[in-house]
Amino acid sequence: MTTPSLTARWIPLFPLGTTLFPGGVIALKIFEARYLDMMKRCLREDTPFGVISILENNPIESNADAVANFSNIGTLAKLEEFDAIQPALYMTKSYGTQRFKVLNMKQEADGLWMGQVELIDADPEIPLAKEHEKVAALLNEIISVIKSEDLLGEDAFKMPMNQDDCGWVSNRLAELLPLPPAQKNHLLAQSNPRIRLDLISEIIEDDGLRNIVIH
Repeated sequence: MTTPSLTARWIPLFPLGTTLFPGGVIALKIFEARYLDMMKRCLREDTPFGVISILENNPIESNADAVANFSNIGTLAKLEEFDAIQPALYMTKSYGTQRFKVLNMKQEADGLWMGQVELIDADPEIPLAKEHEKVAALLNEIISVIKSEDLLGEDAFKMPMNQDDCGWVSNRLAELLPLPPAQKNHLLAQSNPRIRLDLISEIIEDDGLRNIVIH
């Protein structure tokens, strides 16, 4: 693994089959004891947890296996809602704040993964360029469909929605488009939001995703 810097810190990790982007909202049903304890601690201490993507589903018997299976880029998640719907079953809602790079990993006795992480700078604010107007319009269509058909429930998007910013538009498209986890993770790792949006535009054109999403 990477040599940690002086600013690196350990955080609890939640490996998932999806990718959380900054500004995104993620709803989870929690029932495993390790994650219930993690969520309660995050709520009590007002601290985030880290969401990382599961890229492979191979058996995990060591830290090295986890490194091979999990993404090394993730996003901090801030817990906003933690509601009991049954005994030992909670519905949670969190939102993505800041990206991080995983430097080291270890597994606790209860099975919870911990990551030594280094935060990645937030995207600079870059206005949408003319060549991105089509993909921005596509995002507006997707959001309209989601809201009109209530596909993701209430508060599907963290407010405010900054639909004139490359970073916000690229992050929402990356999380909403039907892309494999490795491809989403590659987009998350991009440090320049304009390049991220360029890549998404190419993916939409090459894979014909516009029709898949809207129809």
